[in-house]
Amino acid sequence: MNDLSILEERKMVLELLGEYESILTPKQREVMNDYYRFDLSLSEIAESSGVTRAAIHDMIAKTIAKMNEFEAKLHLVEKKKDIKSAISAIEKVDDANMKLELYRQLGKDLTDGI
Repeated sequence: MNDLSILEERKMVLELLGEYESILTPKQREVMNDYYRFDLSLSEIAESSGVTRAAIHDMIAKTIAKMNEFEAKLHLVEKKKDIKSAISAIEKVDDANMKLELYRQLGKDLTDGI
């Protein structure tokens, strides 16, 4: 795996964590934060948790798979990206009245979609 792929995967996992961290178990949350946010090694996490490095690796893989399942059903990361894209497009509009109307429409779309 090349460096760009590693960075893209890490970014994707961090995006998933941002949306789904609160519905992980406390242990999953702790391990994922230690590995992805605090950059601890598998060995360091395993030692502090009293389990094997392989167990931590397995937990990380299963947690990522679980978060991908959540995203496949809920699409929260995808929706957040769509909203950011819509806001970026609205910000490029010069006409203030048109911009206001587009923001109102975006707000309506968000409210109706919830």
